[in-house]
Amino acid sequence: YPIARDKDGRGREILSTLSAANRDADARAYAAMMRHVREVDATTHTVIMVQLENEVGLLGDSRDYCKEANEAFAAPVPKELMDYLQKNKDALLPETRQLWNDRASGTWAEVFGNGTGADEAFMAWHYARYMNRMAEAGKKEYPLPVFVNAWIVQPQDKNPGDYPSGGPQAHNHDFWRAGAPQIDILAPDIYLPEFAKIAAMYSRNGNPLFI
Repeated sequence: YPIARDKDGRGREILSTLSAANRDADARAYAAMMRHVREVDATTHTVIMVQLENEVGLLGDSRDYCKEANEAFAAPVPKELMDYLQKNKDALLPETRQLWNDRASGTWAEVFGNGTGADEAFMAWHYARYMNRMAEAGKKEYPLPVFVNAWIVQPQDKNPGDYPSGGPQAHNHDFWRAGAPQIDILAPDIYLPEFAKIAAMYSRNGNPLFI
């Protein structure tokens, strides 16, 4: 079960989203939990929604630099994501429009630039795909709504990695919508005073606001 690595090759205490073994083990565990919930609660419905994971993302660097991640980052952006961007071009969030250079194909750096924005888009896509597989496996056992919660970007944070890079922060929602259609709500954990501003950021483009 490989861990993510920073640009210096140091391991982070975070599972790599580029590992099928990690993803499949998490999906099996989550499906088993949802099977148990169905068996004990399907008639009383005490549980009405499930938080899939807590504040996911990569801390300590803007993206995973393990061998598999480096190869994927240098490869073309998945067609599934490019098709989503093209199809929803007029409805994309302004943060996505600013990041995407309108190319229809190319590597992550070619499509989203050479900065940390491309790194974070890459991580958001891979976290979304990883967790979509988990949500899909769980809903096959018991189809309850699923939400994920975001670690809000703090005023002192300068770059992705200061906060969990690739998590479901408001500016990453297009990548999560494209990669994780089985996840119903992208929710904020609010520990900052700008409540109205944050709530507005998390209720764009039809995302249900859930605190």
